[in-house]
Amino acid sequence: MVNCKVCEKEFENDRQLHGHLKAHGLRMVEYYQKYSPRYDKHDGKIIKFKNKEQYLTTEFNTRTNLRMWLKSISENEAKEYCKNVLTKRKEKRNLIYTPSQVELRTVISPPMQYYNELFEDYYRLCSNLGFENKYGRFSDIVSGCEYNKPEYKIFVDTRERIPLKFERGIEVRKLDFGDYAFSSKIATCNCCIERKMLSDFIGTMSGGYERFIKEIERAQDADAYLVVLVEDSLTHAMSFPYLPHISKKIKATPEFIFHRVRNLIQKYPHIQFLFVNGRVEASRVIERIFTCGCAYKKVDLQYAYDLKIL
Repeated sequence: MVNCKVCEKEFENDRQLHGHLKAHGLRMVEYYQKYSPRYDKHDGKIIKFKNKEQYLTTEFNTRTNLRMWLKSISENEAKEYCKNVLTKRKEKRNLIYTPSQVELRTVISPPMQYYNELFEDYYRLCSNLGFENKYGRFSDIVSGCEYNKPEYKIFVDTRERIPLKFERGIEVRKLDFGDYAFSSKIATCNCCIERKMLSDFIGTMSGGYERFIKEIERAQDADAYLVVLVEDSLTHAMSFPYLPHISKKIKATPEFIFHRVRNLIQKYPHIQFLFVNGRVEASRVIERIFTCGCAYKKVDLQYAYDLKIL
């Protein structure tokens, strides 16, 4: 049960309460900001309202404010705050796996780089907090391994309208899932790469979501590993409504899209999302993943890319 803080009338759920607010001439944002005010811990400005859950759990309006606030407090205070961020997300979202770089960067949280600077080992910290680690250190991603030979080809799905260009040979064939695969499944532990332009990614994670889940589960049934590679930066993806080449007709928000991304990362251990800077980078990274043996499965690819190791 919930009570209206204006008139104390009782309602069974939030939906009924929110409908009732019209009787007081209040919009939802006005109601919560007036009767449950919350302020940014850095600059003291009221928290921007997007929805009730976001509003009541957010402490900063921007990642920049979070970063500036962390600089203003002691190291011990920063450590305690960062551990609480992870613990609260684990409990609230029932998380099993250690949050990946994509998960951290798409909520108002410090990125993995900051956790490693503060605690030296992010994965050890998360293990101590009760998370299960999917990844570890990435010293195993190397070039020039035994699979980096010209006789290995890259398979390109027949539905790829404008295939990427690679230094090694390609062969066009129908793939059951993904757009790119290596000619040796053993060499890559059956890795397939689903390449997407940013607009395709948004469409897949909104209107095409159910179809995409079926593709993920087909890959799972085939014991395949699926890397969803978006040929645009994560920064752009998180601010796509402001990009001129993205249709203004798209109603989905970055918050909605990346909520789904985070859910998929936690639900399916055989999938990673990776955002890179353009088509040339997409080609380079795909070839790097395919020729590192199975090492890619042991690392957070977005973190490795962000650190320019991948």
